[in-house]
Amino acid sequence: MLGSGSAGNATLLANRDAKVLIDVGLSCRDVTRRLGEIGVGPERINAIIITHAHGDHTRGARVFARKHETPVYTTEAVRDEWGVADLPDWRLLIPNQPQQLSGLRFKALTIPHDASETVAFRIETMEGPIGFATDIGEMTPVLVDQFRDCRLLVIESNHATDLLRVSPYAASVRTRIGSTTGHLSNESLARFIRNDLGPAVRCIVLAHLSRVNNVPEIAELTCRQALADSGRIDVQVIVATQDRVAPTVDLGLWVHSTSAVSDQAQAVLPFDMVPNS
Repeated sequence: MLGSGSAGNATLLANRDAKVLIDVGLSCRDVTRRLGEIGVGPERINAIIITHAHGDHTRGARVFARKHETPVYTTEAVRDEWGVADLPDWRLLIPNQPQQLSGLRFKALTIPHDASETVAFRIETMEGPIGFATDIGEMTPVLVDQFRDCRLLVIESNHATDLLRVSPYAASVRTRIGSTTGHLSNESLARFIRNDLGPAVRCIVLAHLSRVNNVPEIAELTCRQALADSGRIDVQVIVATQDRVAPTVDLGLWVHSTSAVSDQAQAVLPFDMVPNS
């Protein structure tokens, strides 16, 4: 991930010649700089996909797309809420319908969040499927089903319930964040891990952490404890942050030989499949 949190989200997904940005919620300049840190020129981006119209997911998308003539995929509802009419190449993203984008197969899944038609993704790659869900109020049965056989999950761990309870935010904002159309808590993610995590998962990237209502160490500890409770010591955990590029996750390391999985899962590399919240 190029960066993930309440102030901006951007993820690079790279597969051979295909390079797709999921959200551009950082400035165009910042995204370009962070791409440069991992050796990717902005002109090499084949597509931008927007999960929803909130500014922390769209802030730099218009400028980036216009500057580099990059196709932008959104649902119609997201385009209407976003209100940007001068994209050089807008393309329709259709929920629940698999689409081939730059050689990758994306299935957009409508999820509960307080924005128009927010989507998560199931992404099919040659090395196995990826589940991607950042701003999400709760894990729905559809997401549980679609993520069950994924090798990599990029998923929200926004707040610690106790920290949200004593947050300086207004009561109405705290209620919105903690609702089923708000953001996923550390504890809700831990419940999903204990009850529904699929056996194929080899890495979880914790995304969209709140700077006010969470602490990276708490989010990671909660996730690792849930994995330990489930006997899943084979799963790597990466915590994405707002200020720097997350370690690269290379799905190609996880070959289908189960005997190699435990050794491979220990590797923390620069992302060849680069998520950001």
